Amino acid sequence: MSEAEPERKGLTRRGALKAGAAAAGGVAIAGGLLGSALEVAASPAVVGPGPYGPMQSADANGMLLPQGFTSRIIARTGQDLGPRPYDFHVAPDGMGTFKTDDGGFILVSNSESVVGGAGAIRFDSSFHVTDAYRILENTLLNCAGGVTPWNTWLSCEEVETGKVFECDPFGSKAAVARPALGVFKHEACAVDPVGKKVYLTEDLGDGCLYRFSPDRYPDLSSGVLEVATVADDGQLGWVPLPDPQFTGVTPTRMQVPDAEKFRRGEGMWFDDGVVYFATTQDDRVYALHCEAQTLEVLYDGVALGSASPLHKTDNVTVSPTSGDLYVAEDGDNLQICVVSAEGEVAAFLELPGPEHENSELTGPVFDPTGHRLYFSSQRMTGGGAIFEVTGPFRRTRAEPEVPDKAKPAVKVRTLGKPTLERLVRSGQNFELTVTDESPPVDIKAKLVTRLMRANGRRTQDVTIGQVETRVEKSGRKKIRVRVGKRHAARLRKRDVAQARLVVTATDAEGNRRRTVKPVRFT
Repeated sequence: MSEAEPERKGLTRRGALKAGAAAAGGVAIAGGLLGSALEVAASPAVVGPGPYGPMQSADANGMLLPQGFTSRIIARTGQDLGPRPYDFHVAPDGMGTFKTDDGGFILVSNSESVVGGAGAIRFDSSFHVTDAYRILENTLLNCAGGVTPWNTWLSCEEVETGKVFECDPFGSKAAVARPALGVFKHEACAVDPVGKKVYLTEDLGDGCLYRFSPDRYPDLSSGVLEVATVADDGQLGWVPLPDPQFTGVTPTRMQVPDAEKFRRGEGMWFDDGVVYFATTQDDRVYALHCEAQTLEVLYDGVALGSASPLHKTDNVTVSPTSGDLYVAEDGDNLQICVVSAEGEVAAFLELPGPEHENSELTGPVFDPTGHRLYFSSQRMTGGGAIFEVTGPFRRTRAEPEVPDKAKPAVKVRTLGKPTLERLVRSGQNFELTVTDESPPVDIKAKLVTRLMRANGRRTQDVTIGQVETRVEKSGRKKIRVRVGKRHAARLRKRDVAQARLVVTATDAEGNRRRTVKPVRFT
């Protein structure tokens, strides 16, 4: 568990909550949600009730929800939504919403099927369905995608020769293929309107992370497609692809040898300067800080273990009103979990019934006002369905966190993509944020794990690397923890799967504080 444990009096409410979670065997987020709407979660989070409390018994639709929330089914596969003839498509996946001039909105939904394409459902200002129609046809396995600031929908084909299609949610213009965004097994995309870039994920176990720079933003017909590299300190580099449209024999993801590999890149969402994206095979959520061009491990379900409700991370979205992050599961308990701005991870809803046994939850998205949440059960019995959740969703973003007066306060971020190879070769980078009224602050950081004996039994905790430094004034400081030579030769992935960084900070007045952060090396 990641927690701050002050070794002095003055434990704050937040500290008490963390200490309580520790006593109960709770866990924390592996990383901080920094620099955006979720900035207040920069200190380690805990598994807790979240902003809405525990889920109640199943409602009429078989859904578990917190007190005060209700659900309804908006559309089912094969259902004619009217008024024009339109049978709702099979296998609904990624979704987005768009404001309309009458105070309503349009909900766009992809079809991850051999029929492919995407459809749109129009709502009035009272959330009544008024129209439904097709906006994309003759494509294949349209999985996720992304909304654009100029009110179009980017629909992504999840096949080896997949393309991105730019669609008109209002149904007035024909969809247009955008091969300049790359030909590969697309999953999702997100637009940074400040940097004028489009980021894209790839749904393969050795897939990559991509960035597209239009020649004439927001025109996506031409531009430069690059693939990401990740330095040990989390700094992103970008290398242009020699054949982004895959006209030769080398798949896009294999054209740059140094490209970073991600284990099934899934859902992606932009909010306030940060692109969030999930990787399903290793159960992570990353935060890409657009201005700084750094990558942070935001959430690591494997490191947190069974105490965390969130696993099989897939599609993600951010509430436009509260800034809370919502993550859907591809399997596990079929839940959508919320990572609140206060730093609590909690299950928000669940579909436990047998009709959802072979399904996955897809496409979570809020209406533009943030009043209602929409998502799909993709393969429920009888075909997929879109659900709507109504209730007391929070209407304001959290205020900046009140400084923790227990001194010295230390927050820890895991930088880059932790791997065993990097750890052994050059060490692992972390960023410390130190707040104290009595600098300097002496820092002792050690990386602790349990090594495996030859007979298969684990030893006691072993410090495999450590570093000492001094912070002369409050602020951020990067540290690199290297593995000692005698441990490097015998380390295996299983040895560091549940590693943790233990940071002890001591200020000029003798106040001492210990922070423990989980970190997993793949």
